[in-house]
Amino acid sequence: MTDPKAIVRDFLAASERGDRAVMDALLHPDFAVHEAPSLPYGGTHRGLQGYLQLVRTVFTAFRDTRVEVDSMLAENDTVIVLARLTGRSRQGDTPFVMHVNEVWRVAEGRIHSVTPYYYDTARLNQIVGSG
Repeated sequence: MTDPKAIVRDFLAASERGDRAVMDALLHPDFAVHEAPSLPYGGTHRGLQGYLQLVRTVFTAFRDTRVEVDSMLAENDTVIVLARLTGRSRQGDTPFVMHVNEVWRVAEGRIHSVTPYYYDTARLNQIVGSG
């Protein structure tokens, strides 16, 4: 069995490099990201194209946007990514740090789904200027 943590790590590294071929190879055919519906980019984003569009949306909702992985924990086919989303608001240039924990599920040796849990979605909406 392939190590789910290694699969997630490889996907994140490929994403950082912009290596779409590797990213696509690591995604399950039914891959989806499930974002909180209350966010400006909320909803379900399917496939590699859905993931890429989501990343573009998140990274342009703020300025100087970065995601830094603090650690990864894994058990069976589930990987928990503990990370920080940082950046600045587009209106007012307010800096922010938002802790986010992501649940990555691997099926058949490929990433099946990602569900992020933000520490404060109301604060993110305020920073974006949506709420």
